[in-house]
Amino acid sequence: MKTVAEIKLTLDYLYGFNIMTRSRKRKYAYARKSFAVLASNYGHTNEAITASYKALTHDVIIYSHKTMNNINKIDMIHYNRCIDRLNLRLKKIPSLNSLQDNPVADDIHELLKTLGRKDLAYFKAKVFEPFMDKLEFEKSINQM
Repeated sequence: MKTVAEIKLTLDYLYGFNIMTRSRKRKYAYARKSFAVLASNYGHTNEAITASYKALTHDVIIYSHKTMNNINKIDMIHYNRCIDRLNLRLKKIPSLNSLQDNPVADDIHELLKTLGRKDLAYFKAKVFEPFMDKLEFEKSINQM
């Protein structure tokens, strides 16, 4: 199992700076977010991560998981490259717009699962299909 330090050093190398630099600039904050999610997804406990790096508290790690879909493309690339470089058995982030592990899509899916067949048919015909038509229309206007 790769240590927390190995993951951090790999991300330092990929980013080209010390990701634990005490700064609120986006590039440092998003790098720390990627590290926190990567280390905890790999199996390290929040306690192990916070013991190694005081800049990351338990609530920061939880917040990082909840907001991982709000990262820049470069952070996604570094996250995926770190998985490759360390041969971690983790799923890569396929794209920033992916529905996989997207909290909004998960919430909507959970709500839809509570509907009955008639309600779902009504939702599809009266809400979802008109919404998709409107979305297509707006996209066609934006492409002009």
